[in-house]
Amino acid sequence: MASKGRGFWLHQLVEYIIGIGMLFLAGQSTQPAWPAAIGAVILVNSAMSDGAMSAYRVIPRRIHKVIDWVVIVGSIVASVVADHDAQARVSLLGVGLILAVIALGTNYVGKGARSARGK
Repeated sequence: MASKGRGFWLHQLVEYIIGIGMLFLAGQSTQPAWPAAIGAVILVNSAMSDGAMSAYRVIPRRIHKVIDWVVIVGSIVASVVADHDAQARVSLLGVGLILAVIALGTNYVGKGARSARGK
């Protein structure tokens, strides 16, 4: 039986790219706190989650999913509420929307759980 959604490793790879991009954006922004915080949370979440592209494998995938949605909501709210320049505002909104699309299309079930479920 084929699993639905993209692999978690691809999800992590995209999060690394987005997190690094947000940190670069923070360096160029007049108000760097929100872009830096969002970028750092994305990177730490991706690096510490249980997946093929992780560094430490401390956070289970179900917790990673919850953190993803907290980052998505936080990014969208920060783009509307916080005082930013236009570039940071649009980038935060874009990151929230892109992460939402990625999160909705990701298969968060690990290999061990898939093989046990298939038996």
